[in-house]
Amino acid sequence: MKKGLIILMVLVILIIMSFAVFIMLDKNVSNEGKADITMTIQKETLTRQSATIILESKNDYSCGESYSIDKKENGEWKSINEINSYPFNLLGLIPGKDGKIECKLDWSERYGELKNGEYRIVKSVDTTEGKKELYAEFVIE
Repeated sequence: MKKGLIILMVLVILIIMSFAVFIMLDKNVSNEGKADITMTIQKETLTRQSATIILESKNDYSCGESYSIDKKENGEWKSINEINSYPFNLLGLIPGKDGKIECKLDWSERYGELKNGEYRIVKSVDTTEGKKELYAEFVIE
């Protein structure tokens, strides 16, 4: 009886901890169109080596130049390997009066030419609510 009760309590604690970890991981994450700030790719600028992204919000935010690229493999997002180390300037980018920041990204030196597949640009922004991670997905064919 005691052994069964202990096993039950351990299972309940594990379930609660798993749920808490899920909530913590999901906390400051916002995807395109699902938050007060969005990041989109100007479709006509997308190539295998570069793209222009637009960040937009009615609220205060700022960001730096840094970003990374993930590739979807077997249904999961994985960071792609850099072929060269690439330093970013420590500039603070602040939106204009229209709430937009336009960034021209050229990843040819850092990642090379992207092969066919599903990708996303990952960028952190600072908001009044804290750091948020934004994603803009795209396909290279």
